[in-house]
Amino acid sequence: MGNSVKTIQGKVRLVSACTEQLVVVKGWFNSYAEIHTWGGPELTYPITDQDFVTLLQATHLHSYVLLDENATLLAFGQHYLRIGRHHLGRLVVNPAYRGKGLGKMLVRQLLDKAYTQQVAEHGSLFVFTSNKAAYDCYQKLGFVEYPYPDGVPGNMPNCIYMIRAY
Repeated sequence: MGNSVKTIQGKVRLVSACTEQLVVVKGWFNSYAEIHTWGGPELTYPITDQDFVTLLQATHLHSYVLLDENATLLAFGQHYLRIGRHHLGRLVVNPAYRGKGLGKMLVRQLLDKAYTQQVAEHGSLFVFTSNKAAYDCYQKLGFVEYPYPDGVPGNMPNCIYMIRAY
């Protein structure tokens, strides 16, 4: 990509993710550490397209992508109900478009979508302590650190649980 700056074309919209888009998202990860940190212990590297898609299409997960007016895939995220909250997970911005505020757009639109589908008082998410950019983004959106019931799940060391009232 060099020093070129990619721009976002027109209005951004959130749509349900299709199989082909999930395969594109898979290409945003270049190592086991990246994909494991993002997607959890079920995701390996390398991983086949089919296994990746199958894991992301679990029945309890609602998967969405942010697209610009040219249908450029800008970001991906999921939401589902977890301990009575709209939990956001596997949030990622296309590496070519990072630093343009898309993370905030993704989180806002995912929460709006979740609240139209089910009732809950809060949104929640996990963030790794090493991911300062994401942590700062979530704080700016009103998320605060909150104790997770019975502590953070064992397979997620160095993780912070955050919630936000709707």
